[in-house]
Amino acid sequence: MEITRLTVHELLELLEKKEITREQILQAYADRIREKEGTVKAFLSTYLEEAKQEEKEIEKALDQGEKLSKLAGIPIGIKDNICTKQKQTTCASKMLENFISPYDATVMENINKEKMVTIGKLNMDEFAMGASTEYSAFQKTSNPWDITRVPGGSSGGSAAAVAADLVPWALGSDTGGSIRQPAAFCGVVGLKPTYGLVSRYGLVAFASSLDQIGPITKDVTDCAMLLNVIAGQDEKDTTSVEQEKKDYTKALKKDVKGLKIGLPKEYFGEGINKEVKESVLAAAKKLEEMGATIEECSLDIAQYALATYYIIACAEASSNLGRFDGIRYRVSCKKL
Repeated sequence: MEITRLTVHELLELLEKKEITREQILQAYADRIREKEGTVKAFLSTYLEEAKQEEKEIEKALDQGEKLSKLAGIPIGIKDNICTKQKQTTCASKMLENFISPYDATVMENINKEKMVTIGKLNMDEFAMGASTEYSAFQKTSNPWDITRVPGGSSGGSAAAVAADLVPWALGSDTGGSIRQPAAFCGVVGLKPTYGLVSRYGLVAFASSLDQIGPITKDVTDCAMLLNVIAGQDEKDTTSVEQEKKDYTKALKKDVKGLKIGLPKEYFGEGINKEVKESVLAAAKKLEEMGATIEECSLDIAQYALATYYIIACAEASSNLGRFDGIRYRVSCKKL
């Protein structure tokens, strides 16, 4: 059994059965990072020794009969534009190379309440301005499926770390695709939550009216579990929405019968990689076989979407650094 290949919910099942320990989980990820990080380059900083100490404190509390969250001791990686108290938050920029955040982002407060263990801060395009994680001031992150290709961005470090089994799950941030696009490039699950669902307090802003913090995970169940942790109203973020706490795992279904899936024809025209097109259509066919309805639709306004996003984002960030280079797609099928 390769511990680092497992989803979080699989790890929790093994912990409940006492077939593995939290110490074994943390050690497996520490070993994996030491083995593969030099190739992937997903991390800007790691906290493995501190994580070991946290794990020991968790085990001590459990031995003394203290009731902790089921997620206690589970490792997580954090995109480096999310403030972490007494740890570096560089935004992959030389300007913040020595910045130590004096406070935690609200999502980090929620993570810490669950006693999850932060094992590192993850690479990104500088100040989240990019789509390939080639524009970090410190290093370029590689796609673990093919290290000659990019992992996407700007949350490329988060997506690559999950795909390379360096962390079981991670947090990223998304303004106009910065979670979803690298998740797609790296073959993992990424979600941009509905605006106002997750607090933005402590997220270094790119474009405040569009930014959202969200999960990057190995499967949809883990995605729902991590969303459960980070979602909720926050008095420190006036744009967060007041609503009842939900369990997003209850929305998971075992089938897709009755689900209608639209395939915008504009997305399958000139410029799409042949293998990418074939993979998407094969997935659509599989969903159709499982009971979903597939319909071709048109989004003729899509041709303006990218330009519009960058005009808005750059204006709000008061910057001319926004840029979008040619996107290269992952088409190989063997992970390192």
